[in-house]
Amino acid sequence: MTIVQPEKWGDILPELRELFPFHWQEIALFKDKIQMDIDEPRYAKLEEMGALQVITARDGKKLIGYFVAFVLPHMHYKSTLMASTDMYFILPEYRNGTGAKMFIEMERVLKERGVKKAVTSCKVEHDHTALLEKLGWQWTDKTFCKYLGDKESCH
Repeated sequence: MTIVQPEKWGDILPELRELFPFHWQEIALFKDKIQMDIDEPRYAKLEEMGALQVITARDGKKLIGYFVAFVLPHMHYKSTLMASTDMYFILPEYRNGTGAKMFIEMERVLKERGVKKAVTSCKVEHDHTALLEKLGWQWTDKTFCKYLGDKESCH
């Protein structure tokens, strides 16, 4: 049985380190140019400031997925607490409704914290539009990416 729950970044960091390479390998752009290099101290500082929310998915004690969001007042709406998805990932063999459970739990926790607006995204190659729309999310923006490190294209 999959358990989805809030946990602290600092408490689960060793387990996260085990999953990050799988996540990076699956979805990162420009892997040949930009290596994975998680800024663990900055995440810890954000957690200390109350600006980080982590939801995990576990199969028993085994960490099988995570959802990390930043929780801050928006620069344009300083009196309104907002959440922005940083990353989410589930091991492929557990992608059978676990993502929906993680989003639902994140929404519940964010509402409890007083968040009024949440923003998320997905990669074009890993399109989660159907899931997000089913959960009541609205498609509002398109995000574009361009590698600026040299003259090569974004592919």
